Amino acid sequence: MTTTKGEQKASVKWDVKGSSYDPSSAERQIFNVKGTVILPEGVKNPNKISTVIAVSITVNGYQGTEAAASDNKITGIDSNGKYDTNTKITFTAAGAGMDNTNPRKGDTRYQPKSWKITETRTWDGEPYTATFRVSKPGKYTLKVTFGQQKYDGSSWKDTGTQSESTVTFTVSQAAVLTATPSPAVTQTNQKSAVQTGDSTPIMTFVIILIVAVVCIGGILVYRRKKK
Repeated sequence: MTTTKGEQKASVKWDVKGSSYDPSSAERQIFNVKGTVILPEGVKNPNKISTVIAVSITVNGYQGTEAAASDNKITGIDSNGKYDTNTKITFTAAGAGMDNTNPRKGDTRYQPKSWKITETRTWDGEPYTATFRVSKPGKYTLKVTFGQQKYDGSSWKDTGTQSESTVTFTVSQAAVLTATPSPAVTQTNQKSAVQTGDSTPIMTFVIILIVAVVCIGGILVYRRKKK
């Protein structure tokens, strides 16, 4: 400010709250801000010159955070990985900007929309995860389609722009395990468990012994009668 002793520095108390500036708006704004000059120490204002000033301020609009399609990811499945047939494989699609929990107008993100190996499957919402099995050996490609969305100040809207991410993997025939049967065990009849070196049936010897006893008994009886 100019004084009788030359130019001096002075501070200004600005009344930003009294202006038309809207800090919540993402649009370009032009507005005036009034302020009051605070006289430096030793400076008087006997002529009551107005110390109120105003400036015009331009605030450029918020351009939004642009999510990069190159940041879209497929996790849980290895690129060029090898799996056995009928192995359960689970993956997750992670879209760029999907972690923006406090968006502003103009922000963009990529929402996972669908995935395909042999048939196209879609997601209705989170979680963007899927599980599949492949029964036939071969080389396969998992393709996930992401759709760009832009925040309009109240909700996310599709822009029509899409991006695709792919992962290639190989499925091999799972090894077939064949069980080796254990030797058959047959219960042995106790009556035939005892064996000798002779192959002659034991029952034959029993019958011969009985006949011999009968014959001896008959001889004894006959001799007694003869006496």
